[in-house]
Amino acid sequence: MRAVQKRHCVLFLFFFISFIIYTESYSASFTKEQIFQVGTLAAHDGEYDKAEEFFKKVLEIDPHFAPAYNSLGLVYQSMAGSSNSPESCRYYKLAVDMDSAYVEAWNNLGRSYYSSGQFILAEKALLKSLELRPDQPEIQLVLGWVYLIGQSRAELAIKYFELGIVFVDEDMPHYGIGLANILMGDKFKVLDQITVLRRRHKDDLASRLENMVRGNIQISSRPGTPLITGADQGESVFDKELQGLTDRGFESGSDGKGIKVRLKGPLVN
Repeated sequence: MRAVQKRHCVLFLFFFISFIIYTESYSASFTKEQIFQVGTLAAHDGEYDKAEEFFKKVLEIDPHFAPAYNSLGLVYQSMAGSSNSPESCRYYKLAVDMDSAYVEAWNNLGRSYYSSGQFILAEKALLKSLELRPDQPEIQLVLGWVYLIGQSRAELAIKYFELGIVFVDEDMPHYGIGLANILMGDKFKVLDQITVLRRRHKDDLASRLENMVRGNIQISSRPGTPLITGADQGESVFDKELQGLTDRGFESGSDGKGIKVRLKGPLVN
């Protein structure tokens, strides 16, 4: 009952402030926190145009308010339907410029760099986030993909997949470890991951790895270079298996400084 009453109060505030802003009679009596809260509610409800206006109004009051920059990044990301949005990346960067200890903004920036193929910058942003808050298994998993797909550094990829998998009950890290072992040429360890995936009833992922082992896929990639070469350079079977992982739909959470948005995007094509 209290939650419903609280939401009704916030909705009332939302419409009240909306009326004031839209009639160009904005009053300084509203704090940036109040306007930010209403913008957050609008974003949660999918009213991205309104949310954008509220967050920009917050920045008119306080140009150094980092959460508004981060939330604008999430809004533009949702509008674009992808984390690969130059506009959202720009706002995430502004958020960390305003607050260098803003963990969620570093996470969003790292994911954005990853999706746009800027893997070195993605690595730096995610490592900075983990430096500020080490206990983030989901970010360790993302960093595993950065090292595997973006830098062909299989051993580091396995390290971060294994760090994250202890705390996150997911199947994709096992698939990633299998791919990393294929890159390293260790087929026996690939078979271990196939067994794990079969036990978890993920026959589709297990079959992908098994087909690559049976097909004797050989990967030659210099550490530090991306695995995905692109169609114009002649994709390998391994490239095709990895397409889609760079456009993964991440869930950008909030620790009180932002909004939560579920992005669309295939995990594996």
